[in-house]
Amino acid sequence: MMLDRLFDALALPASAQMERRVPKAMLAEHGATGAADRKLVETGIERLLWRATLKPATIGVPALADNARDYGEIAVLTLETRAGANAVRLARIAHGAIPYPLVLIAGTADAVTISVAPKRRHERQADRFVIERLALSPEFRDPVDGPAAAFLASLPVADLPSASLWSLYEGIIDRIDASAAARITGTFRLSANMAEAETRRSALSAHVGQVREVARLRKAAAAEKRLATRVALSHTITGAEAELRRLTHLLA
Repeated sequence: MMLDRLFDALALPASAQMERRVPKAMLAEHGATGAADRKLVETGIERLLWRATLKPATIGVPALADNARDYGEIAVLTLETRAGANAVRLARIAHGAIPYPLVLIAGTADAVTISVAPKRRHERQADRFVIERLALSPEFRDPVDGPAAAFLASLPVADLPSASLWSLYEGIIDRIDASAAARITGTFRLSANMAEAETRRSALSAHVGQVREVARLRKAAAAEKRLATRVALSHTITGAEAELRRLTHLLA
């Protein structure tokens, strides 16, 4: 089962592992933002398990707490969804409901993602945290291809950055971004430093929008009847495709 395969790829020490069932009602109460979310939690989740807690006592990596962040521990959960459930929305609900930094492995028996969501302290309420963004991997399926196998091989906790639990969490973010880039370039490669990681993150976001823009322009050109407008659109498409190639190069 891919859920277990992805969890096992973390190669966590026994001291960090557990298996505690988490009630769906907890997600509905603390993560849902309305009736649609509550219905999704009730109908879309097969099983939610708390599988591990990463903290100084269990993996030997120091905590980090400052004015912006509190990484005293990281929870690792697996969320088995039912067929047809909106797994991305369920991931957002789970990250909002769990008060700790969370590594979430979610999906069905056939298709699984891993996600993290870095959190910052609320500007006016230091005991509250806000999610900065959701870093969500592509779906992994059996049999895994080369880039997916490389991603799994990069996950053992002993190979992640260990200056602090925050740097470890950043290491998982970088691996998720590298996996997303690999779906475009065909090659899985970790960033050499944080500046490169930020450049790739921005390029990934821009690449998604640029793919849509190229598709929109091509559709408009195909439907256009006026020759002059088609010629103008052709030039615009050439520029948009060049920008798409530039962004792809940044991901390589």
